[in-house]
Amino acid sequence: MMNIGVGPTLSNWTLLIPFFGFLAAAVVWDLHQRRIPNAIPLALAALGLGANVWLQPVGPALLLTAVGLLAGFALWLVPYLLRVVGAADLKLAAAVGAWLGPLGVVRVSVYAALAGGVLALITLLRSQGVVGSLVWLKTVPISRGRTPQRGTAITTLPFALAIAVGVVCELLGGDLLGGLLS
Repeated sequence: MMNIGVGPTLSNWTLLIPFFGFLAAAVVWDLHQRRIPNAIPLALAALGLGANVWLQPVGPALLLTAVGLLAGFALWLVPYLLRVVGAADLKLAAAVGAWLGPLGVVRVSVYAALAGGVLALITLLRSQGVVGSLVWLKTVPISRGRTPQRGTAITTLPFALAIAVGVVCELLGGDLLGGLLS
């Protein structure tokens, strides 16, 4: 019988070396370029399929990979359509789902959302300072939906970093949220 939520884990760490290698490449690329080449999530998904086939019979491995990939895509589609995250983040989350399966990518997504919120707060504080951040937060409901004024810088977040934090949280401590996601 197949456990649909379990892909490679820390107990089979050698399989995770390429996983973390490509994930680190995505983070570095996103930090420096604010984009991730399509080859990274594509290779990550293909290697996830290979790792899952290595761990279990082909049929269940294909199902785990496909359902995980679709779950990652589905979870991140609405934030992408709302322009909260970029297409690269959507593809990266789907590739993570190919590795960790649907339950793993759900937990990674929750952790990534929390890490992304912290990243957004840090970015806001760095760009606006404490007082500017409070003013910005106070005026958000008023300015929502309007086009930014000329000269206003729009900062993008390197969300691959938040996804990587989510992966680390998932692999190192499945009970970080007090068993809420177990």
